[in-house]
Amino acid sequence: MPEPDDRQETDAIVAGTLCLMSCPESAVAPVFVRRIVANLERLASHPAATLEMRTVCRRLARQWDQRLSSPEPRHGPAPVH
Repeated sequence: MPEPDDRQETDAIVAGTLCLMSCPESAVAPVFVRRIVANLERLASHPAATLEMRTVCRRLARQWDQRLSSPEPRHGPAPVH
């Protein structure tokens, strides 16, 4: 089976991550949060990602990772700016 090219791989990771992030339970279920963080970190280091995409993914990964150590659940995405 042929390997997917870099663009297809990043598109698949972005699509999967957006689906996880839009799931209502994702903000409070550690398994979802860990997967979101892992995907965002993978995108932040992917060779096909632009500098802007890497920067946004790093910020989002940190924000989602903070949910794991936060005592009270937060719903919805955290502000990016």
